[in-house]
Amino acid sequence: MLFELDVIDAVCQDLVERGYMIINRKKEIKHSGKDVIAKKTNSNNDIRLFIEAIGETSSDSSSKRYGKPFDRSQIKVHISELLFATAETLSMPKLDEYIYKTAIAIPDNRDHRELINKIKPFLDTIDIAVFFVKGSKVSEIISSWEV
Repeated sequence: MLFELDVIDAVCQDLVERGYMIINRKKEIKHSGKDVIAKKTNSNNDIRLFIEAIGETSSDSSSKRYGKPFDRSQIKVHISELLFATAETLSMPKLDEYIYKTAIAIPDNRDHRELINKIKPFLDTIDIAVFFVKGSKVSEIISSWEV
């Protein structure tokens, strides 16, 4: 079972391997703000990447769901919450010198994949990438732009 922090760890490791620098990342269960903020400087531009993440089970050991997989309806709610948080990021004031990109990071399992496949054309339209995480690694990135 992947906890949210496991997903974040895998994504941060993958981003560093791709040449990103992690500016900020969630390190504890109770945390406000974006789960991951990373940057990458190319020859022409400076990219800021904002990522929202979820796990396969509750990270709160006092929760009834702790250690139990989320069901399909819970996963749908979580993906909706990730998309809302991403919409907030896309709506924030931006500095002209940066290119802003957004992504969500989720466990790589059947339910998450099926739900993402249903909305993939929408995600492509608004340039939201999806990091699928299996074990301790990013297994696939679906994106309309080069991560």
